[in-house]
Amino acid sequence: MDYNQLCNLFNGKNKLQFKLYSLEYNVELIDNKVVIYAIYYEKDKHYYNSFEELMNNYTVYNEPLIEQINRIKVLD
Repeated sequence: MDYNQLCNLFNGKNKLQFKLYSLEYNVELIDNKVVIYAIYYEKDKHYYNSFEELMNNYTVYNEPLIEQINRIKVLD
């Protein structure tokens, strides 16, 4: 899956659920902010202004999501 496919999936539903390593993540559009959180850690939410900003700045194991895009498995 490439960046454009992920972006189109998110923009189509304003929601995306994916698995990366052993955690499942939700990405949602809430109050014009893009929110990401691991399902098991729902209280630890991170807010971004756009999907692109999220992909470039949210890190898992000190690597931004954009660099781990080949490991992302979409669950929707």
